[in-house]
Amino acid sequence: MAKESSKTKSSAGNRTTDAWLSEAIIREIIVQRHQPGMPLREQEIADRYKVSRPSAREALRLAAQAGFVEILPWRGARVANIDMDQFLDILGMLEDIYARCAALAAERMPETAFAELDSMIPRDAALLPDTADKGQMYRISFTVGAFIGQHSGSPIVQRMLHHVGRLALWQQRLHRPGTVESETESLFAHRLMAAAIKSRQRDVAAHAARSIMLITRHALHPEPDRNPIEPRWPL
Repeated sequence: MAKESSKTKSSAGNRTTDAWLSEAIIREIIVQRHQPGMPLREQEIADRYKVSRPSAREALRLAAQAGFVEILPWRGARVANIDMDQFLDILGMLEDIYARCAALAAERMPETAFAELDSMIPRDAALLPDTADKGQMYRISFTVGAFIGQHSGSPIVQRMLHHVGRLALWQQRLHRPGTVESETESLFAHRLMAAAIKSRQRDVAAHAARSIMLITRHALHPEPDRNPIEPRWPL
């Protein structure tokens, strides 16, 4: 029994190391330390993080399950190449999950969290940290999304939002869609969503969350006949 217990502890420790290392690899990919198509070598990862090569191999497998890495038979691992159609699919999934999460937050977020939610979203485009950085609203959106997911009351929705949201954030940093107009629209949609959550208007919150994703899609593929977001709640 003692030996079995020792093996169980060792296995649990390996899983913890593998998961931690996988997260480290994913973070490096998101911040573009590794570009799409770049090989990821097990031995280099093992040496850099001072882990065993089997742990590096398992971490790459976990990163592949998350969509950030491709494992090629007989050729090893490389950073995934996600084309525009796949990126749009990711945004479509994120739109549905984000809308659901915002609706749940409108029902379940405690009032004590409202002030923190407000503090995450600048009240005016002029207050954005860097007006030359057209990607900052994506980072704000990711932070706000994580906070809303935390207060959705649904662990599975929170996990799905985190998983798909990271893929979207990575691709947004690569493609960097955005203009001053889209940043302003996105900021308005975030303010609308926050106001709806605080006022317990779940349908309006879901509409605003979908609008945030539609703004990104429009920045990638402009639609001439698209109308700006219509205000549906006083801010």
